[in-house]
Amino acid sequence: ASFTDFAADVGAVKLPDVLEAAVAYLSFVEGHEQFSRPQLMTKVRQVEKENFTREDSLRSFGKLLREGKIEKLKGGRFQASDQIGFKPDTRAAS
Repeated sequence: ASFTDFAADVGAVKLPDVLEAAVAYLSFVEGHEQFSRPQLMTKVRQVEKENFTREDSLRSFGKLLREGKIEKLKGGRFQASDQIGFKPDTRAAS
């Protein structure tokens, strides 16, 4: 399924939720142990086509960092923490 489908399935509609869902998608669906902010924003833009603004997305990204849902690594890379929401349900795979 595409990220757009994933976001709709988990009910991510508002930007902070879409961003968090994008972290979960990159980490758990695509299997990336780490990701860059541009990778994340590319996913978010797939859903937030008309409403995407750099300022709002960076604000929401910073909030995820402060809440401990994503962790900063070296070299501008990030990873999902155990606090991240929208983890794919194991039922979805069966």
